Amino acid sequence: MKNVLRLLISGLLIAYPLLVWWLAQNGLTNWLLLVLLALLSLSIVSQGIRHPRSWLTLAVLLVVSVTAIYADQLTGVLFYPVWMNSALLLVFLASLWRKPAVITRLAMLMEGSLSDKAVAYTEKVTLVWAVFFLVNGAISLVTAVQGDLKLWTLYNGFISYVLIGLLFVIEWSVRRVVKHKH
Repeated sequence: MKNVLRLLISGLLIAYPLLVWWLAQNGLTNWLLLVLLALLSLSIVSQGIRHPRSWLTLAVLLVVSVTAIYADQLTGVLFYPVWMNSALLLVFLASLWRKPAVITRLAMLMEGSLSDKAVAYTEKVTLVWAVFFLVNGAISLVTAVQGDLKLWTLYNGFISYVLIGLLFVIEWSVRRVVKHKH
């Protein structure tokens, strides 16, 4: 049941930009913050408060809430992708100093122990993802500040996911070539 809840919440958070657009289009902007807070709270509950992602989610929840209080609800919820990208950027960069790097950990889960060359490669990939989160967050910031809900929804609800998928495919392809050479 817990896995079903996690999957449902993840799906709703991925669809979040479309949900924001739909609520705003239907004059339900006063529900925006409540929906986001509910989704993030459920995410924390489903993961368990001791899980590291729960602390990241809680931090984003607080930042979004403060932004909504000092700006307005719509602005607060439009900044959610900015804060998520910022949080992921910090996690990925911090893992380069406090090893193992995020991608190294993932690779070790899939492959077991890694050679020194493989660790160096995964650290470079971690840096690439950090740069991606920096750029993606900056573009999300521009779309949030711009105030054009259609542009914000297009970028944060579609284009950014295409770019994430593209980066996954490129990295996977490069990894296969690198593995084949070694």
